Amino acid sequence: MFNFLIFIIGAALMLGMGVRSVLARRRLQTKGEKVTARVAGTAQGRDGQAYVLEFETAGGSRLHYPKAAKGKGFAAGETVTLYYDPEDPEKMYVEGDRAVLGAEVLYFALAVVLVLLMGGFVR
Repeated sequence: MFNFLIFIIGAALMLGMGVRSVLARRRLQTKGEKVTARVAGTAQGRDGQAYVLEFETAGGSRLHYPKAAKGKGFAAGETVTLYYDPEDPEKMYVEGDRAVLGAEVLYFALAVVLVLLMGGFVR
């Protein structure tokens, strides 16, 4: 019975994290500011390496976007579509960022695996 409970909680947690990530990304795409940004290079951010994205607003702007540890990233000089919340610029998403999309797929896949494993313990 205890194993059943652990798997249910784990699956619910993974499902919740996946749904939360998808909804946050969709919220930025529908209600956030959409700008074309240029990748100016990389810099050391508070959470590790980050891309420096430059884009034009009334006052001009630069944001640091977290860089994935592995995988193909963005090249300096490349232009990307950036969605961000002007009231909280820490909330941002670069269209087509495989790290974000991969994390969402991973959350849902782990939820399914936990449910399947739970089914094996119930028998």
